[in-house]
Amino acid sequence: MNIAAADLNLLVAFDALLEERSVTRAARRIGLSQPAMSAALGRLRAMLEDPLFQRTGRGVEPTPRALELAVPVRAGLAQLRRALEGDSAFEPGSSERTFRLAMTDYAEWLLLGPLMAALGREAPGVQLQVRRLDRLFAVPEGELRTGAGDLAIGFFPDARTLQEGTIEETLFEEWNVVIARKGRGGRMSLDAFAASRHAAIIYRPEPWGLIDQELAARGKRRKLRLAAPHFLTVLEAVAESDLIAVVPERLARRYRKALRLEVMPVPFPMPAFHTRMAWHQQAGDDPAQRWLRGQVAAAAQRVSGESRYSKRRLGASSGSR
Repeated sequence: MNIAAADLNLLVAFDALLEERSVTRAARRIGLSQPAMSAALGRLRAMLEDPLFQRTGRGVEPTPRALELAVPVRAGLAQLRRALEGDSAFEPGSSERTFRLAMTDYAEWLLLGPLMAALGREAPGVQLQVRRLDRLFAVPEGELRTGAGDLAIGFFPDARTLQEGTIEETLFEEWNVVIARKGRGGRMSLDAFAASRHAAIIYRPEPWGLIDQELAARGKRRKLRLAAPHFLTVLEAVAESDLIAVVPERLARRYRKALRLEVMPVPFPMPAFHTRMAWHQQAGDDPAQRWLRGQVAAAAQRVSGESRYSKRRLGASSGSR
């Protein structure tokens, strides 16, 4: 390809399509009409000799070639912008930027309240678009790498297990507890735990979680009767039935009185689990994203001191559903 004949505006259109996954939204993002964006996509396909994006029921999805180009194109455009504009500071008070976050619904419940309160005071024009993570314990690294998402927040593993270029920051650690309908008692043995009917928060299609692994290691198997992808759904189900569940203790404490729940220690030792935020290194120097990460960290700091169920008070520690 003759680089001298390449139109830089086509790369801007390509970047917008990668982020929006919709021709209409991408056109709106960069100030083009939809026909003009479609024409730009046609020129991109001819220039790069690849379809680049395939239509689906939810918009467009990038081809492997488009994903391969995503990081270098985005990094190149960012470097060019910095060179032309200088390292301009982000002005939250006047910004109308949209940030895309991928979160567990537990992280949404815990952090979005204080986060939106802060944005309402400091950045009233900023918009957040939040989607639920596809997997409970996995960083959406491809999404962060291509720029389809700015930040991910969830129960993520140690950074040493992640791909090069993915960066993490721990927001807080937490313990899990067992919840049951009021009247079940204040402590549960391992045998009683395994023999009980369980509800669990499970995102993937297979109804199998970390608690199942821990019980299997002890020669036990739980009776899973409800696998649901929403934390609050599981709380309501436990409150209205004879089910038990393992949930984060902050969640249990918040709803203990309202739903009349018993809160008990998990009857076998497990380490604390960690809520972390993750981003790609290409976003590390963006002043707007640095600001966003600071706001998320401040919201997490507000809730991180709320835990009252100490390891000593509950007896045994716990770690995951």
